[in-house]
Amino acid sequence: MTAEPQPTIVVVGMGPVGMIAALSLARRGLTVTVLEGGDDLATESRASTFHPPSLEILAELGVVDELIATGLKAPGFQYRGHSRELIAHLDMALLSEHTAYPFRIQNEQGTLTRIIRRHLEAMDNVTLRFGAPVERVEMGRDCAYVYLPGDKREPSYRADWLIAADGAGSAVRQSLGIAFEGVTYPERFLVASTTHDFLDDFDDLAYVSYVYDPDDWGVLLRTPNHWRVLFPIDEDEPDEVALSPERIEERLQGVIALDEPYPVAHSTIYRVHQRLAATFGLGRVLLAGDAAHINNPLGGMGMNSGIHDAHAAVEAVVYALEGGDPQRAVDTYARVRYDAAAVDVQKNTQKNYEEMRERDERERAGRKQEMAEIAADPERARAYLMGASMLSSFATSRRRMRRGLSPVNPKSSRPAGRVLSDQVRGTTLLVSAVGGGEGEAVYLPAERAAWSSDALAGVVDSVGAPLIVGVSDVAAGDAVAIAERAGVAAVEFSDGAREPAAVAADVATAHGARHDTLVIGTIAETEGRSVDDLVAAGRLYVDAGADFLGVRGIADPDILHAIHRALPEVPLAVSSSAAALPSIRQLTLAGVGLAFVPFPLKETP
Repeated sequence: MTAEPQPTIVVVGMGPVGMIAALSLARRGLTVTVLEGGDDLATESRASTFHPPSLEILAELGVVDELIATGLKAPGFQYRGHSRELIAHLDMALLSEHTAYPFRIQNEQGTLTRIIRRHLEAMDNVTLRFGAPVERVEMGRDCAYVYLPGDKREPSYRADWLIAADGAGSAVRQSLGIAFEGVTYPERFLVASTTHDFLDDFDDLAYVSYVYDPDDWGVLLRTPNHWRVLFPIDEDEPDEVALSPERIEERLQGVIALDEPYPVAHSTIYRVHQRLAATFGLGRVLLAGDAAHINNPLGGMGMNSGIHDAHAAVEAVVYALEGGDPQRAVDTYARVRYDAAAVDVQKNTQKNYEEMRERDERERAGRKQEMAEIAADPERARAYLMGASMLSSFATSRRRMRRGLSPVNPKSSRPAGRVLSDQVRGTTLLVSAVGGGEGEAVYLPAERAAWSSDALAGVVDSVGAPLIVGVSDVAAGDAVAIAERAGVAAVEFSDGAREPAAVAADVATAHGARHDTLVIGTIAETEGRSVDDLVAAGRLYVDAGADFLGVRGIADPDILHAIHRALPEVPLAVSSSAAALPSIRQLTLAGVGLAFVPFPLKETP
């Protein structure tokens, strides 16, 4: 009897994260085995909000239409006060220029896993195995060994790569000795699902509404089959009391008083944690979803960040299988997705938690006023929604993954470009001239650059910050080689006195030759050059492999935003000597990652 061939990739867990990873891998023609400890897919009520970037990922996998057809479209969300009065309504239509899905979809995560299961069962390169709890995982030299209890094979699987999406109690993470650091909230949360329709009780109630109340804060959330209401539970209230029908009825009557009892379909209590795995990648194992990070549910970011983990994990695995450095793949994934969980998810969910339970009347009044003002100002509302919808977080993660995994070259001994890339995280990094103001990076124009490794290394050592150097009379390949030996973070090629095609050729040469040094292709405003002309030149540089699109001599945030909207793949690197640059907030909204600043920059209004 011929032994069963070992799979190339094992995915542990059939929740939404594991199933999305499996489908993405399988659609690329890879052999995938998916292990699930339970006898079937989970059916209990769990996460139910899908944010725009998650819908974009599901669209790439060909399953988004099925999810939307069975769910509810939430075009916005609300914040309400103690008396359930409307504080702010955030209209996600403001995101229509940034995503094809300017809304949330409310649908149970179990609906998605069942949809994906049908697709996977029709694929010859996928094995779905239920009743297969992982007991432990061990590291091999270039593989992961997976052990299942009672499998009568030692090991059960030898996987080139393993994606662990087996939840907060991850056996994979625990068996590898990876710490799960963080805190457990003193409150527990009660979730009660009712078939009563709150739309009959409130004017213009959104499908997702957050209630600010220091004593009884919570969330009203609509799913296709019921309304889900989330309440905090006091530390001294026993579970059995909180779950009693009388207490649940009391809590629901506190939302809106009814003459008759609420019909309750389901209720549960769970503890809430803010925890991060010490590393998201070890050997040939990548942790994703709750196995890597857990957070409070305010904002609906938990499952969605796990979906984004799955997207990034597949990119890392495919990079390695196509010849890339496996360690670079693991390091890039672990660094990028850890940062996303720590900075973009946990920071925001903790902020939501603190604001909703704030007891100081002055602080609460100030926050309510601020939210009302944000909702009334389209520019501020758009900026807020970019964060709340996770579009900014996902764009940053995707850009950093792209940068970390390209090109397929060995790592440089002085990865200054990677340092600079990591610093540009959803905000604008200030760049000063050598000898100028106190910027977070430093620029050396072409006319002042002495193109030798020793000379540039001396500048790098003296400025103490990532150095960006303009290139003019040096061949692109030579410039990159010199810059990398000197530890230069980025090189810039500009079309100020050259044809865009020639600059694009230099950008392509530099992109192909570099290891870690970033490449900037810069378009310069000249008389008679329209926005369309600027975009056309920028498209050449982006397609040639530029990591940043430079824009010189333009300070108008509307023009910058138009350029970035047309070329969203990379952030902008903006400099202007003709006029003072706008505020940092305006620059960030316009997609600017680097601002070459004439100090001092205007204060953010």
